[in-house]
Amino acid sequence: MAEFDLEILTPEKPFYVGKCVSLVFPAPDGMMGVMASHSPMNAAVSDGKIIFTLPDGDVRVCAVTRGMISVGKLRTRVLCESAIAPEDIDVEKERLAMQEAEIELRKMQSYEDYTVSRLALAKAINRLKVKQYSSFYTEQ
Repeated sequence: MAEFDLEILTPEKPFYVGKCVSLVFPAPDGMMGVMASHSPMNAAVSDGKIIFTLPDGDVRVCAVTRGMISVGKLRTRVLCESAIAPEDIDVEKERLAMQEAEIELRKMQSYEDYTVSRLALAKAINRLKVKQYSSFYTEQ
């Protein structure tokens, strides 16, 4: 399969920089895919999981938060607020964060605080889903 350069970048550090043969990412209207020689495009990236396949056939998954993707002729660049590998996700920490966010959502609070609580809940749920997806995928 044809390869292309992939960069998954966060404000803290690059998550992945290297060759890739396919990429699936979460967009506002569903999952989208990119392969070599894809038409150039720019799109929003939603909270969810990115799945990419390396030239050796290894499939990698990561949890990402919102950002954008730029697909060029030879390089695809994903810029997101955060990206985390399944092995770096602490299930207990994420469950605790999810419970705390649920408690905060039940309180009377400003719209701003409500939105922050809702985003924290979505982030924790997304990470738990990616961890579960990854463990299911690697067991097969």
